[in-house]
Amino acid sequence: MKRILGALILVVLFAIPAVFGPDWVLLLIALLVVPICMYELFRVAIAPSAMALAFISIAASVPFLIFAYRGDTDGCFLTVGVTSVILMITSLFLYEKNKAGAKDLVYSIAGLIYPMALIGFWVLLRVGMDGRFWMIFCLVGVFGSDTGAYYVGKNLGSRKIAPRLSPKKTVEGFIGGMCASIVLGYVTFVLYNKVVTAYQLDPLEGLYPLWLLVFLSACIGALDLAGDLTASLFKREFQIKDMGNLIPGHGGMLDRMDGVIPAGCLLYCILRIAA
Repeated sequence: MKRILGALILVVLFAIPAVFGPDWVLLLIALLVVPICMYELFRVAIAPSAMALAFISIAASVPFLIFAYRGDTDGCFLTVGVTSVILMITSLFLYEKNKAGAKDLVYSIAGLIYPMALIGFWVLLRVGMDGRFWMIFCLVGVFGSDTGAYYVGKNLGSRKIAPRLSPKKTVEGFIGGMCASIVLGYVTFVLYNKVVTAYQLDPLEGLYPLWLLVFLSACIGALDLAGDLTASLFKREFQIKDMGNLIPGHGGMLDRMDGVIPAGCLLYCILRIAA
């Protein structure tokens, strides 16, 4: 029951407003979610005495996401670069006071990429051409991958895909999740076009062949698994069960976002190349 309640809270507070609201709503949500995810990572990765580095990285998420919302990728690079230099200099002062080490600096800089920059790609995706559709497409694909992998793996799974990181995940479950992502991706495309036509809404601007939809859906299924295993990698490294306890039945925000984070990045990059 806690897990169901936690999922409903996420859908009502974040997914529905981000998908059906104007694009600036996603920016506001990202400005809330990204600092939480970064803090959850830094809380377990960085020494308490070096948390100044964590707060510098977290503060950088504000200008980074605003630049992403404006579609200003140069501004995004500038933010990451300047913040990295500030972190380097700050870490030297903290090291002299015996408050920080190389590991703290590395994790504080890494947090600018995972999770900050990768989530920022969702903002870039949303404000781009057909952004609303692609956001729905990607979220549905991640949901389909999770659901398909769970049920196929539970009933048919036998071969472990990553026994050290996640003993319950199987090759059969991965294939089932990818197939579910492909099917739901195509259904989403068909239904979206019908709704747009029926209610005389703005049609899709781009022309997307079937092979591209299938390819993107398969990539989403693969990245969903990769994101899940990445979160498991961090938990194994830090010997913890969850990254946080913010969401009932789900752990922290980063625990719930693990499969979503990389999927939006890859989808945006592929669409930019294909455009």
